[in-house]
Amino acid sequence: MIKLQHVSKTFSVGKNKIEALKDVSVEVNRGEIFGVIGYSGAGKSTLIRCVNLLERPTSGKVFVDGVDIQSLNKKDLLKLRRKIGMIFQGYNLLETANVYDNVAIPLKLEGISGDEIKARTEKYLEIVGLKDRSKAYPSQLSGGQKQRVAIARALAHEPEVLLSDEATSALDPNTTDSILELLLKVNRELGITIFLITHELDVIQRICDRVAVMDKGRIVETGSVVDVFTRPTEAMTKQFVHDEARFRIPPTIFKDLIATGKLVNLTFIGESAKDPALATMAKRYDVLPSIIAGGIDQLKDQSIGNLLVHIKGDQGKVDEAIHFLKSRQIVVEEVSE
Repeated sequence: MIKLQHVSKTFSVGKNKIEALKDVSVEVNRGEIFGVIGYSGAGKSTLIRCVNLLERPTSGKVFVDGVDIQSLNKKDLLKLRRKIGMIFQGYNLLETANVYDNVAIPLKLEGISGDEIKARTEKYLEIVGLKDRSKAYPSQLSGGQKQRVAIARALAHEPEVLLSDEATSALDPNTTDSILELLLKVNRELGITIFLITHELDVIQRICDRVAVMDKGRIVETGSVVDVFTRPTEAMTKQFVHDEARFRIPPTIFKDLIATGKLVNLTFIGESAKDPALATMAKRYDVLPSIIAGGIDQLKDQSIGNLLVHIKGDQGKVDEAIHFLKSRQIVVEEVSE
């Protein structure tokens, strides 16, 4: 559906050259939700803006539905952009227009008939849950409601692709959850492919099928959300997961735990979550496991359980016990610092 091949983007700032993207290749499949995650300055926004040529790559190719969009003339590019909706962190609403007109005016500019504009505007305001607020103005709306208007406006063009540029970054956690549920609904019920960028791990975990991790203008790792965040292979990904998703322990307690046994992060995926592995391990190897912290992360289609466990006992038996856990399809990460 979307394919970027060896895309690079260089900006000139005075006499300096800034490489925002460096030989980036990404492919987004039709019907999926694909996320790109990275810290500020990683190049995420530049990348997503290359998809509809709001930023034109310095080199490389961009394909949308098999079309090399850089080869299109202005008329054909405009036509293609109508297939690509986009939502932003800042909403970009017309403050002097009410909710209905914020959705309808872009359709009028496109030359769509009055009856079709009315039908589409009402349909998509209904989908985003704002039909009863159609006469309200942006100043009368919450941040979440403003983002819903922006989503309705993007959907009213009936795109095949929806681009999301940090769409939940300015929202509180509860509102973020409601917007993520709306994006899932748009993907599942309307079949729209979603390509999003974010620095929030929870956004990726909650709704994405696959993810790419960006660092300093490059894609450093790509894969399913489960694989990338439970079995990261690259240092950057491991750092991101550790910074955002691991349990934090006060230093004094941590030192005591390390001195008296082994500390391990355990991740339970799928059927392994139903396995009484810790009880079996304790009985078989005569070790004493203590659960220090735990939680459950909800992914798009499944849950993942996480436990921080302290294992105390004879050193040899502890090592055997950890090997046993690994053999039960549990992701085991020994914590030493």
